[in-house]
Amino acid sequence: MTKAALSLWLLLCLCACSSGELVGLHVALQADGTATITARALVESPTPSPAEVVGKGVTWNRRAALVYSQGSVANLKDLSFGDDSLVVRERLDAQKLTVMVRPGPTAAWVNCLVPEKSRQQELTTLYDPNDRPKTAGGARERPKALGDMLRLEFVLPADVTGSSVLRTARGVEAGKERNRAYLLIPADTAREKGEAIEWTITWQEPSPR
Repeated sequence: MTKAALSLWLLLCLCACSSGELVGLHVALQADGTATITARALVESPTPSPAEVVGKGVTWNRRAALVYSQGSVANLKDLSFGDDSLVVRERLDAQKLTVMVRPGPTAAWVNCLVPEKSRQQELTTLYDPNDRPKTAGGARERPKALGDMLRLEFVLPADVTGSSVLRTARGVEAGKERNRAYLLIPADTAREKGEAIEWTITWQEPSPR
């Protein structure tokens, strides 16, 4: 197996095993307040794959891609996706972050990571095209849609001491591991109109050098 083929195989395995958690935002915060942002989005790809370029005898009609975009911000308060559906408030002097997630059908941070439901399901079948067994009613089971579960993840300058949500909501889960804190939120929940979900992260004071 070539290196490229192995990479593709690993990606497909991750997609199958992650319940869509590959889609989301990853934020690596530095002690000085700067941060690197990585967005992972499920999109309909406009760019032909190498298989389309060299493949013969095939009429290609659909494309899907996981697009990874990375950039940086000088201050997390400047992070925005066009509305107030995702707001980050930082208190670096207190080793604390508060992330406000405001659910709603037009939540821009959700819509820029995953398409609307029917399109999302259609793109997912390109990642997992296997036939599904029929249910008792005769319909075929659908694969779990890639992007059903969104992951917000922060990497902090020191080990995380707390990662919790103030308002519980369907399918929402907060957790932590070493210097990482994460929030899992179903895309459906993030698009349902409701009260804001407040996610609070705290971490240890960095040791003096």
